[in-house]
Amino acid sequence: MELYPSYKVSGIAKQSGQRAVYFGEFCDQTDFEPKGCVNWGRVVLKVTEATSKSAIAYWSQEVELLSQLSHDSYPKHYYHEIIKEDPQTETPIHPQLLISFEEFIESNPLSLYMQDYADEGKLIGLICDLVKILSVIWEHKNKFVHRDIKPDNILVRPDGKIVVIDLGILRQEGQPGVTNTMNPYGPCTPLYASPEQLVNDKRNISFKSDLFSIGILAYQLLTNQHPFIKNVENVDFDELIEGICEKKQISLKDIGYSSKISDIIDKLLMKEPYRRYRSINKLLEELSA
Repeated sequence: MELYPSYKVSGIAKQSGQRAVYFGEFCDQTDFEPKGCVNWGRVVLKVTEATSKSAIAYWSQEVELLSQLSHDSYPKHYYHEIIKEDPQTETPIHPQLLISFEEFIESNPLSLYMQDYADEGKLIGLICDLVKILSVIWEHKNKFVHRDIKPDNILVRPDGKIVVIDLGILRQEGQPGVTNTMNPYGPCTPLYASPEQLVNDKRNISFKSDLFSIGILAYQLLTNQHPFIKNVENVDFDELIEGICEKKQISLKDIGYSSKISDIIDKLLMKEPYRRYRSINKLLEELSA
């Protein structure tokens, strides 16, 4: 089924779950296609199968937030719709398709530049930028939590500025959420998840959960090692749970790094959310000291 005849695909991202992501550009505009699409330039097309209420809820939340944001560090949202029938034949389709178009950002994922942030000064700059960018959603009226901070979801532009992508599993702090409470863990990338995410402790998921993920990322950027898992390529889930939820990382000041960066990362990686930073401004003050 051809959804948008004038959309010429130039690349396809690795499929994740029920979502397919395409890179391309409209060369024309037919009756089936969004108004003004030829003026968008290169765009990202996300196609999600509406296989569950949670898939629809996450998609709705993502497109609504991106539609509201006007920030260089998040992709610009152009258009979204739910496709319920084949555009050419008008035959109903199942599952229905959740569509969104976003700005294509000239960049590479942070995962390609990990070694560039092994310097403490550069790392501190990156953490400051990331915290300021995420504070836009943390301090939103709905108090959103990203829940999937990892190198592949942080893009680095040619000028070094970063962009946060993939708001597909946003959670509203303090709300019941759409994940079954009986599930062993909530939506996340387990290697970068907080303890409360890994045990699906919904009541304790907040911006502090994202802070824990930033702590894992920062430790990994400095040392080229995960703080809790020795062999990330072959870890099983039980070992991962034990490492993140129970093990203490080697403190960075014990292996040659400054007390400043060591103390900050140690606090980000506290197992109990209440022991992490309670204030975004306090974290930024300590980073800038």
